[in-house]
Amino acid sequence: MVMKNFWVIVVLFSVISCSGGDKSDSFEKIIPLENHNWQRFNNLDFEVPVKRGDMLDFYLLLKYNNKFNNKRLPVNITFYTPGGEIRSRNYSFWIKDKRTGAPLGTTENNVTSLTLNIRKEMPFITDGICKVSFEKKIPRIDTYGIISVGLKAVKSDIKNEPEKE
Repeated sequence: MVMKNFWVIVVLFSVISCSGGDKSDSFEKIIPLENHNWQRFNNLDFEVPVKRGDMLDFYLLLKYNNKFNNKRLPVNITFYTPGGEIRSRNYSFWIKDKRTGAPLGTTENNVTSLTLNIRKEMPFITDGICKVSFEKKIPRIDTYGIISVGLKAVKSDIKNEPEKE
């Protein structure tokens, strides 16, 4: 009886593992921040599996509460591609309305969630891991109110131009 249950569990686990769909179409990872505090020199790193010929769109996923007082979130985002390229850029994302200071995104129970565009249609020429690093550029050592930071990568929706006659 025990052996029969063991095989049932093994078969169920195999079916569940294999039925997850094509995982290569998207990547998402969220890093919760201890005490809702993103410390100044605590870079957040992500590893995105990519394939040659992939074209991906990247998004920053942010959750913050009302203890975060800034209207902008300045970060440096660096991509280390498996082909050896390094692409780095400073961003300053508006996360609150410029005039009113009201949170942008969706707010529920004093927690605001935002999806911020980082880069569209980034091509990859080699299979491997694309490392993505987020560095907070707010000069204070402690920045309270940031609950989590995440990265989402999805296949680009490239619209083909109609053929010219």
